[in-house]
Amino acid sequence: MKAAQITGFRKIEVTDIPDLGELKDGEVRFKTEYISICGSDIHGAFEKVMPEEDYPLPPGMPIHEVAAVAVESKDERYPVGTRAIVIPNYRKPDGSIGTGGAVEYIDQSHEKIIKLPDWGNLEDWIMLQHSGTVLYSAKHWGNIFGKKIAVLGQGGIGLSFTMFASKQGAAEVVGIDKHDYRLEKSISLGATKTIKYVSLEDLVERAEEVTDGELFDIVVDASGNEAGFNTCLNIIKPEGKFITFSIVTADMVEFEHSLMLRKNIDISATQIATTPEPIAEIRELVALAERGWWDPKSLKTHVSDISELQKSYEEYADQKNNVIKNVVRFNP
Repeated sequence: MKAAQITGFRKIEVTDIPDLGELKDGEVRFKTEYISICGSDIHGAFEKVMPEEDYPLPPGMPIHEVAAVAVESKDERYPVGTRAIVIPNYRKPDGSIGTGGAVEYIDQSHEKIIKLPDWGNLEDWIMLQHSGTVLYSAKHWGNIFGKKIAVLGQGGIGLSFTMFASKQGAAEVVGIDKHDYRLEKSISLGATKTIKYVSLEDLVERAEEVTDGELFDIVVDASGNEAGFNTCLNIIKPEGKFITFSIVTADMVEFEHSLMLRKNIDISATQIATTPEPIAEIRELVALAERGWWDPKSLKTHVSDISELQKSYEEYADQKNNVIKNVVRFNP
């Protein structure tokens, strides 16, 4: 079967890998229809500088956003034809390395399958994997009526936070980014104001202006940048809430430790993948979208074929052509 595989620095190719073999009892075989690129795929693999001997990466890695259709089933809950978001098998049962999501077929069990409605486009529904991870994190900010919230970074993750904050009744939702096109998108999805990032000093000054000198009640780091943590510390008010979502390449980042202590900040580190129920909020968001509370296609800006995967990765990495989320048809 076919798989996409990172074979070098900023290089991804479609390759052939062994077929899956016989389907196990209790599992469902899905044919991948769409994948979507995430920021963590870029700085965690595509642009990560690694020794030459580490290439190629395992097949399908690091793609984790997958929309697929069941083609064989040994679980009556998912008959043939079922549409779903499917979490890849990063590890095999014996603990060895498995595959990422950019593979032609995936065998999966109930615990990693998010069933989708029969209506609507899969290229839209796939966006809920991305935003569902944000729902888990957004639950940590509690009741936000009357609160002033800033979201650092207005890519797909940051925009999802912006939408949740707007829908949940925050008094102010301020999107922060260095790209004008993302700030325009932020306003269209519910931000009350935006700030273009130029420098930390300028950002603090602008934050004081829009909050009458108080700074923000809640700040979210969705920047994917090593400097994001410290940036957020500087624009949050004393005893404010700090939600950190960003995944960065470095194991260690610098921040103003004394500033954090003086402000008595409540910090919530949030990563749904390491929780006991890593797909619960994705399923919740699918249900909310089914009843019209959330528009699945809000973040999608580009759709391309697998033959253009290299270009799609480069476009996302270099933030060209106003890309926010690029969906790729898995049609090798």
